Amino acid sequence: MQVLVVDNHHSQLVTCGTIFQGTCQSRDLVNISRIKVDVVIANNYQFLASRLPTHAVVAIVAPGPSNSVRLYVGTDDQPSRNIYLYRQFACGVTRRYLNTRKIFQIQTPNADDLGSFVRLSMEAATSPDFVVQYVSGFSVADFSYFLTTQPAVYPAVSSTQRVSKLSQVCHEDELFDSYVEIRINCRSSQKDYNLVRAATVLRPGTRLAGSMNLTTNEHLLVAVFYGAPDSAVCVYRLSDIRRKFTENIASCYGSSSLLVGRQFLSHYRYCTADDQVSG
Repeated sequence: MQVLVVDNHHSQLVTCGTIFQGTCQSRDLVNISRIKVDVVIANNYQFLASRLPTHAVVAIVAPGPSNSVRLYVGTDDQPSRNIYLYRQFACGVTRRYLNTRKIFQIQTPNADDLGSFVRLSMEAATSPDFVVQYVSGFSVADFSYFLTTQPAVYPAVSSTQRVSKLSQVCHEDELFDSYVEIRINCRSSQKDYNLVRAATVLRPGTRLAGSMNLTTNEHLLVAVFYGAPDSAVCVYRLSDIRRKFTENIASCYGSSSLLVGRQFLSHYRYCTADDQVSG
């Protein structure tokens, strides 16, 4: 089982696994043995999870456009070239329908091949040296986020350093034009911890908020990072993360250099050198 998500908005349990090429089922929350929808493989939009147990999938239920509720999924299926066409939407981040006849499918791409997804190009998705590992996902206010580890640059080779990145997409964005990534790390006085292993989002209680000079309405990202041979925990304010994203987007519009984003299929994803947020 790669995805097990409770969707209280539609009273269903979403289950997805490596069996049947990574498609999903909708089960009744009142009686999970009863399958409400059992997806039959009809098109490549319905491949959601990876075929490989070693390739983690992160899925969350979060708001979508026009007051809808959608399933956001991050995965890197690492298909071979001969099946990339069928598996391309399982190589990146997608937003899926939850309560229509198109359940688990993505929005049909427009004339520019843009839709509710951002996917890796064939070269990136099939490269054995460019593997994106999805670690965690969460939704706060108007945005959904995914934490990953991946090579620092693209194209990558086997010796390319792996880093952690945080991606963000706006819930009201039909075409994922707002999708952006920044590097995130955890730093002590002695070393940098580059690889995120787990994370959660919380609001501080009165005592913690007081000690950090925060309000109890502030959202905090708490993440565990690994840096051989030990680990560290860092805490980030979501307001700081949002500010860094805003700064990077402004930099992107103000520069002609195209240094990152080349791993994505569409040239619209290109941007500038990625700045980072540190804890």
